[in-house]
Amino acid sequence: MTNALAGLFWLNFALYWVLTAARILIDPHLPERLFDPGRAEFRTQRWEAGGEFYRVHLRVDRWKGYLPTFAGPNGFSKKTLATTDPDYLSRFIVETCRGESNHVRAIASVIGMKLWTPFDLWLFIFVIALVGNLPFIIVQRYNRPRLQRALALSERRAALELGPGDLEPRLA
Repeated sequence: MTNALAGLFWLNFALYWVLTAARILIDPHLPERLFDPGRAEFRTQRWEAGGEFYRVHLRVDRWKGYLPTFAGPNGFSKKTLATTDPDYLSRFIVETCRGESNHVRAIASVIGMKLWTPFDLWLFIFVIALVGNLPFIIVQRYNRPRLQRALALSERRAALELGPGDLEPRLA
């Protein structure tokens, strides 16, 4: 690699991390409606089979625990499920959308680098971004439908515990 290409690589590398840091700092302040799980880009597709595609074909359940997690400035950790409370599960689902969006935008940020980067070097950088972000996207897309099922179950249980007009859960 020539000095000019090496310099361009490091310029792109630095720009990538500046953009990553900006997303980390800005994303927690963006409105939740941007990360609505009902939006088309976050909805589970039929071929994903409720997340089972990732478990069966990519064995995500075997390796996802080895990926680092980042709670970010909002402090929400997606490492483990803390409770089955419907409000918590709803927030967790939104955070999977936020995380997926962040990683997709990380890959997309490399696309713009094509404007000033020779194709071979750009392709190398793009593959690094893809390999570095795709596992995290897969985990979010695997977890989200599972969390949505848990939320639906939790809401059904909560509805059964409260009778019509009751303000307190039934004890019996």
